[in-house]
Amino acid sequence: MPTQEQLNRQALKTIAGLRDTVNQLWRKCCEEDGIDPESEFVVFSEGNKYVPFHNNAMQQCQEALAQYKAGGYVGLRIEGGKATR
Repeated sequence: MPTQEQLNRQALKTIAGLRDTVNQLWRKCCEEDGIDPESEFVVFSEGNKYVPFHNNAMQQCQEALAQYKAGGYVGLRIEGGKATR
């Protein structure tokens, strides 16, 4: 069974990956609409094909952060009484 330290390391790795995905999708959203990706507040066009992916990635990232802050098992599921990825 993994130790708490190993679980924390894995959680932080998962969160870092999700943040990277969010950042990449933000840049794609901005690129699609011709917006400077360094902008902080934007409204994307309704037809921007990357927005649903960005929103989904952002939701997953926020959920992982909340789980980590609450001491939960980020990126893991409990199946048959055991933590699995």
